[in-house]
Amino acid sequence: MTVGQPSFDFFKALQNLIKLGFLDGLVGNPLADGSGVNIALIDTGVNAGKLQKKFDGKGVQFNSIVNALFKPNGIVDYSSTAHPMLPHGTVVADILLTHAPKAQLYSANVFELRTFTELDLLLHAMHVAIHQWKCKVINLSLGMPEERLQQPWRRLQFLNALEDAYRNDVLVFAAGHNDHPLTRSFPSVFESSLFSVNKKLLEGMLKFKYFPQAGLEFLGHGHADLAPFGSDLETSWATANLAGTAAKIVSLYPKIKPFEMKSILYWISQEWYDQSSCNS
Repeated sequence: MTVGQPSFDFFKALQNLIKLGFLDGLVGNPLADGSGVNIALIDTGVNAGKLQKKFDGKGVQFNSIVNALFKPNGIVDYSSTAHPMLPHGTVVADILLTHAPKAQLYSANVFELRTFTELDLLLHAMHVAIHQWKCKVINLSLGMPEERLQQPWRRLQFLNALEDAYRNDVLVFAAGHNDHPLTRSFPSVFESSLFSVNKKLLEGMLKFKYFPQAGLEFLGHGHADLAPFGSDLETSWATANLAGTAAKIVSLYPKIKPFEMKSILYWISQEWYDQSSCNS
């Protein structure tokens, strides 16, 4: 073997797995239930009681959710038991746990009583998720419009946080703006260092497409069971559907790296959909 040459041809192995029909059944494997996977949901907080009631009704048990409220000056409050004022994080958590009910979910509330968050809170939550909670998957069903990150050094801070995740083999899923491509948002614009997701009405929550279009790489199913009746498709729900699918795969391959996960998701979507048109 030549010095520096990898001993394992990942892409050749993928091609062989496709021929064996392995990828078709990967996300449907009963062992792909999120076991051993830590997921960070950086959002508005989670109403664990509401989810417990729903899952109990279906006979499904999930781990206790770790709730943390991120405050200015680096304060992380684990003691708050109040239900979050905004339902967004609860809807996202429902999607993640529907895919991967055995995963350990860490809820980082970076909104509290506001309808927006600050970059410093978001970066702090990412750091805690990576280095303290040891999360393998980070779900960011949120974004900051470009006008809120005008300063180049602030954008660089965000990019550095994503690179920190990449170096630690953490899979970061970020939602594009719902008005994309008319409005772009961070961090989804950093598509090379994370999994950027746009919305589409697909055949079900397990389906997704790889189709890089105007800065977003994946199309996820934009529907959610707990979303208000009659709601439009949302990138938030699409992102959670793809992140939940990834958590299923991680439970089978805990040491998977971001580029390997991208390749697997790409090949699965190639098997499911004609990639020649995003409307196919």
